[in-house]
Amino acid sequence: EILETVVAEVISEESEPVDKTDLEERQDLWNKIQKFDPEASAMDYYDNGEWDLEKMRSDLKVLLEKERFGR
Repeated sequence: EILETVVAEVISEESEPVDKTDLEERQDLWNKIQKFDPEASAMDYYDNGEWDLEKMRSDLKVLLEKERFGR
């Protein structure tokens, strides 16, 4: 239910041209994070009405390094 609210907000932001690039990056990062961590929660990256793209990039980097070197 929380995710549906977040998705609705993301969709409404899509109409703002300035956020388009951030929206695309956010969706790409989120898709990749979920690929490596299916248990990930969107709420871990959403705080005070804003997405934390830096945390998403950082966590994805860690997940990719674990995937690459952790075996």
